[in-house]
Order: sequence, then C-alpha cells, then structure tokens
Amino acid sequence: MPEAGTSKRVSLIASNQLLMEACVFARNILIARLLGAETLGQFVFLILSIRLFAMSTDLAADRYILQASSKRLQNALGTSHFICRVRGALLALTLLVMGAHQVQGIAFAAYAALAASALVRGFTHKGYILKQRSLNFRPALYVEGLTAVTGLVAMYIVVSIASSLEAACACLVAQSFLHTGLSHALSEEKYQSKFDWIELRKISRFGWPLLLTGVAMFWSMQGERLILSAMLPADAFAHFSMMFQLALVPILVISRMALSYGLPVLSALKGDFTAFQKQLDEFHRWVYAIGSAYALGFAMFANFALQGLFGAEFRADISLILLVAVAQMIRLFRAPQSVAAQALGQTDIPFKANLVRVSFVMLAITAIMNGGSLHTVLILACIGEGFAWATQGLFFSFRNRSRLSPTAPQLATQENA
Repeated sequence: MPEAGTSKRVSLIASNQLLMEACVFARNILIARLLGAETLGQFVFLILSIRLFAMSTDLAADRYILQASSKRLQNALGTSHFICRVRGALLALTLLVMGAHQVQGIAFAAYAALAASALVRGFTHKGYILKQRSLNFRPALYVEGLTAVTGLVAMYIVVSIASSLEAACACLVAQSFLHTGLSHALSEEKYQSKFDWIELRKISRFGWPLLLTGVAMFWSMQGERLILSAMLPADAFAHFSMMFQLALVPILVISRMALSYGLPVLSALKGDFTAFQKQLDEFHRWVYAIGSAYALGFAMFANFALQGLFGAEFRADISLILLVAVAQMIRLFRAPQSVAAQALGQTDIPFKANLVRVSFVMLAITAIMNGGSLHTVLILACIGEGFAWATQGLFFSFRNRSRLSPTAPQLATQENA
C-alpha cells in the first residue's frame, strides 16, 4: 500500500508538470497558427520578460511555508501572502512602464492586460500549497493544471474571434482570476496578508540562495533566447524560439525524470561510495545514450515537427538545428553528476556549473554588441555547456576523490551507523 500511495502522489506531481508544459507548447502553436509568427514572437518576449522578473524576485516563500514550524505557520502564510502581493504589484508596475515605452513595438493595451493579470495573481491564497505538507498534491493539480487547460481552451475561442495579441493577453487575465479563485476555494485557512518582520527575515535567509540559483538557471537555460528577442525581428525570433522550445522541452522532461528516479537511488547508496560510483557510472551510460539518440533524432526530424506543428514558414536552417541539438545534448549530459551532487548534499556544485554557463551568455551579449550572428551565439552556447559540464565534473571529482580510497566505504558506513 505505501508503494501504491507513493506512486499515486508522484503521478499527480508529474501530471501537473506535464500538463502545464503541454499547455504552454499548445498555446504557442495556437498563436502561431491563428495570429502568425510576428505576434508569436511578441507574445514569447512578454512571457520571457515575466519569467525573468519572477525568477529575479522569487524568495521561495512557497517552499518556506512547507517546512515552517506549526507554531509559526499562520505568520509564515500571512507573510508569504504579503510577499506575493508586493511581487504582483512590482511586476504590474514594470509592465506598465514597458508598455508606456512600447518596448519591442508592443501596444500598451497588451502590457496593461498582463499588468492586471499580475495584480490578480498577487492575491493567490497559498493555503492550497500547505496541503502538500500532508502529501496531498491534488489541489495543486486543480489550481495550476486545470487553470492552464481552461486558459488554453479560452484562448482558442477568443483568439479565433478577435485575432490580436491584446485578445491573447486578455485571456491571461481571465486565467489569473480562475487561478486565484480556485486557490481560495481549495484553501482551508483564512486568507490574510501581514507584514511580519521576523518571518520576512526568515523567508529572506531561506530564499536568497534559491533565488540566486534560480536566476543562474534561468540565464543558463534561456539566456540566448532572451538576447535574441532583442536582436531579431519578432517573426524571426518566433521561428528560432519555437525551434529552441521544441529542443528544450524533452530535455526538461528527461532531466526531471532523472532527478525523480536518480536522487532516491543514489541517496540510498551514499554510505558506500564504491556502490554509489558504480550506480552513477550506469546512470551516465544511460543518459549519454539517450542524449546522443535525442540529438540525432532532433537533427533528423526537427523540421518535420516544426512545419507540422507551426506551419511551413517555421522550417529552420539545418546548421542552427545542429547547434541547438548539441547544446541541449551536452546540457542533458550534466544531469547524472548534478543529481549525484544533490544526493550527497553538495548543491553548490551544479550552481557553480550554472555560473560558468551564465558567463558564456555574457560573452554572447558582447559578441552581439560587436556584430556577432545567430550562429556565433549558438556556438558560444555549445562551448558554454561544454565548459559547465567540465567544471561540474572537476568539482565533483575533487570534492569526492577521498571517498574512493579502499577504506572509504567502511568509514562512511561507520559514520552512518
């Protein structure tokens, strides 16, 4: 029975994540088909801008309330609501300023709609997340997954009638109302927003390292796409962005599966590092085989998928496809050692590897400012992934080389005992 319960919980988590990713992908297909590449490029720019702001201000209050003590839980929940409101207001203000300057040539009405959406989301009730303390993940599926599906259906109906970017953004406002409404309906605690200086300091101490990690991950995964959103015309950016997303989504799914499976398996073996290393080697072989097959398959079939999903105009240059495939393949190759480091509690290792990757995003910005091309940016992305992979490997090897001594397993076992 425990195994069945665990399997059910994991399936709920996986269903929620896959549902949201699928809806985002389907939404882009819908916009490309009904509104065209230029509007899709503008919409993706808006979403990337929102995600960058979100990652740059995320103190992980949602995760904090899951581990807060019962005595301080209501104060923690109220403070997380205060933070959520402030973030929503700041994002709304940022979007209105961007709209006033019509950044990327996007009309003010689109920015205003997204600003309204941010304000509404700021009033989300985090009580539905608290239910995860008792391993109840169903409310999250309803609030997040169901909202994403409903928003997709609504966008199809509205955009079919009113073919404009503003109409698409207006659907996001309605989606935010549904998200916030469901969060209140599925939360048992009374909603309150309060400024508690003690809890705010605790959340800040808890969240700052995770915020920095999130920003590094965003730039290491999305940096080139954000740069190109400012470099390319909206339609050309949409063409590249959909090729990039087509390549990235399988990598994200495989990486999450690797983490979900690999973390408990390797954690169970950390008392015997010889067995740990043997399992890690097997993990590497599987991921290297899957990554190589993925890169080959993407190179062969990417254009068929792009044209079938988005239309004939989304056919991409084969050299760009190869560069994107290689970059994402190397990113996947980093997964086993990243999971192994987390299993040993050495979370700084993947963070440092991401910092190396971010440094190559900065090089790409410099290259663009000096007349570099799209190929230059993607070549730097491949090199950056390679250096990040090597850096992670070196840090992991140096940190754990003493564990491979003949007495290490016995010593580790004795320590655990």
